[in-house]
Amino acid sequence: MSELRQLQMEIEKVRTRLHELVDVKKGHFIDPEVTELSEYLDSLIVKYERNKTTLSQANNKAAF
Repeated sequence: MSELRQLQMEIEKVRTRLHELVDVKKGHFIDPEVTELSEYLDSLIVKYERNKTTLSQANNKAAF
């Protein structure tokens, strides 16, 4: 399985968990657990986008 696909799956798992946690915390977005999980999700999304960009650039170079 590709790294991008693995990241997509992890992002989806964490996103679902974040929604569940926000429900448990009754919408308190500043709760430390919510903030920590949100920051982790952000880091996964940044990693995914960087990898996607790098892969796209590599594919464009290979085409020339």
